[in-house]
Amino acid sequence: MDKYREELVNEIKARSFSERISEREAFFDIYCEKLEESEIIEDYHYLFFKGKGKRNVNIQIDGYTYHDIDQKLTLFVIPDLTYYESKVLVKTESEVIFKRARAFYFDADKIISNAEESTEGYGLAWDIYNNKIKVDILEIILLTDYEKSNSLNLIESTLHNDIRVDYSIFDISRVNAMDNSSAGREILEIDLVKEFDSQGIPSLASSVTPEYSAYLCNISGDLLARMYDKYQSRLLEGNVRSFLQTRGKVNKGIRNTILRDPEMFFAYNNGIATTAEEITFNEDKTKIIGFKGLQIVNGGQTTASLASAWLNDVRHGSRDSIKNIFVPMKLSVVSSEIAQDLVPNISKYANSQNKVSDADLESNHEFHRVIESMSRRILAPAIGGAQFGTYWYYERANGQYKQETYKASESVKNKFKAVNPPNQMFKKVDLAKYYNIYLQKPHVASAGAQKSFLKFTTWMIPKWEKNKNYINEDFYKKVISLAIIFKAADFIVKNQDWYDSYKANIVAYTLSAIFKKVEFDYPDKSIDFQQIWKSQSISVGWENQIKIVSKMMYDHLISPNRTVENVTEWAKRETSWEIAREINFNLEKNFFQELIDKKYLDTQKDASIRELKEVNEMTALLEVYKYGELYWKDLEIWGKQEDIWNIQDKSFLKLATQIESGGKLPTDKQAVKILQVLEKARIESYPY
Repeated sequence: MDKYREELVNEIKARSFSERISEREAFFDIYCEKLEESEIIEDYHYLFFKGKGKRNVNIQIDGYTYHDIDQKLTLFVIPDLTYYESKVLVKTESEVIFKRARAFYFDADKIISNAEESTEGYGLAWDIYNNKIKVDILEIILLTDYEKSNSLNLIESTLHNDIRVDYSIFDISRVNAMDNSSAGREILEIDLVKEFDSQGIPSLASSVTPEYSAYLCNISGDLLARMYDKYQSRLLEGNVRSFLQTRGKVNKGIRNTILRDPEMFFAYNNGIATTAEEITFNEDKTKIIGFKGLQIVNGGQTTASLASAWLNDVRHGSRDSIKNIFVPMKLSVVSSEIAQDLVPNISKYANSQNKVSDADLESNHEFHRVIESMSRRILAPAIGGAQFGTYWYYERANGQYKQETYKASESVKNKFKAVNPPNQMFKKVDLAKYYNIYLQKPHVASAGAQKSFLKFTTWMIPKWEKNKNYINEDFYKKVISLAIIFKAADFIVKNQDWYDSYKANIVAYTLSAIFKKVEFDYPDKSIDFQQIWKSQSISVGWENQIKIVSKMMYDHLISPNRTVENVTEWAKRETSWEIAREINFNLEKNFFQELIDKKYLDTQKDASIRELKEVNEMTALLEVYKYGELYWKDLEIWGKQEDIWNIQDKSFLKLATQIESGGKLPTDKQAVKILQVLEKARIESYPY
């Protein structure tokens, strides 16, 4: 723990110095990044506020996040940092700190009357007081480098003015455990007996394979509702969470069945599909009494609707109805080692009969695998006198970067980080944010990681399906250039004299405004992304342009004429961007001179697409040869027996079955078609 504390302190001080932020903000960012990686929170905002509430009570928060599925407002609060001192957080001290954050919500009217409108906390307090955000649950998370006492291992929720208040503490030992887990996240563990006074879930073993064990279960409606009420969307697999975010929380048809025909719920509802890393049985092995890593991969709306009725329809007798409801549940027990790849597929196929589009099931898409592959083999140019290049590491699945050196020696870790610097690691949500900004959608980039990612996917999938060769090395280098521009703009904005807050929104709007200006005012010009890639930095012209436009965007975002009080919420509105995109400015001379001819760029892009297409076709021909003539003959016979071949399939297979016996050799393009025939057979259950 001493070593971990020392590493944490060094990271705080390094970030504080490099980003020119307070050590408190650096600590907040570091802890919240870990919570976001663990999928405990999303889209956090640093917002330090201290003041006085009713009866002179102390108020303090350090940040917040709002989760619209759960209608949950999370307030973060940080006590004084101890750094090298190992201090224990006791119950009485934690209660004082929790009380300060709780008062921010319940004394929002006092904050509005006392604070200046320009104060960061004013906008959030105004939204709370005026019911601009719907809050069913207030969650207070205490972030600390203390170690909590054992008396704080379980903190009961409280009820204040009909609002449930949940409490969590992330101390240094808990965060250390998250860091040391192979997946880089905190695994949710549920004890049905202790937490819910349940006798367990009746289950029947269905099948067992080397990859997973399957069970058919029958979970009571009240247990499912109470589990969701406690853990909310942490129970939902990422794709399902994204699906609910865009389609709303409660299904009226399900609600009507709950309230009017609860005895028919089992007959009408398809049930839920779940996965878990481990399960615990009762003594006679007939009931499941515990889960490790439980995730709902299908049936999120069923679950959310039951929980909503349990909480909000008590006056209609919902709890008595739900106690008579049982929900079919399919459970797949999947080891953590294969969960990253298998769980998204289970989610995909479990949802195949529902209205969940490919855009909701994108996390394992081939596009991300291609980007991942390029990030492992394309070296960025060496800069600053370095004698070796480095990689921009694309983390396609959570925890990949950490897993690379999990349990490795310090020397191995240091070597890995030397060629894969931590500041050059980026994730799917980062890629989506960079590209949404480039596509001139800063309001989408400001709307939170998951919503931004989903919007990017709706753009990406049609592009991919139309022409996979579009995603080539030039595209990858462009993505990295966008990352370089974003990181540089982030640094520039926070070091301006006028800057005080809303950095992420200012950066997004600034860069989108610049991209828009170039595209619409100078249609024959384009930004030279290749030069940014080569230098791994932006030019002085870029720096000056960002400084000028960022002030304009800041003034727009905090304008008293905005229609939403909370600036971070205003930045998410399309109306905000529609106004901002009309703000006029001139391109700096140096910046304009760096623009390149668009026709030249289009020629280069077309050449890159053709080159990748040719490489893919050559690779296809090699793969056809690699399978061998006998393989293709067996495939031809199998497909004939299954009656799946059309005339074209037969002609391509004829070429493949003669590659070693003097027949006509397939061309590169024909080889691609032959592999497509093979894929068709595999979809039809060809086993080889």
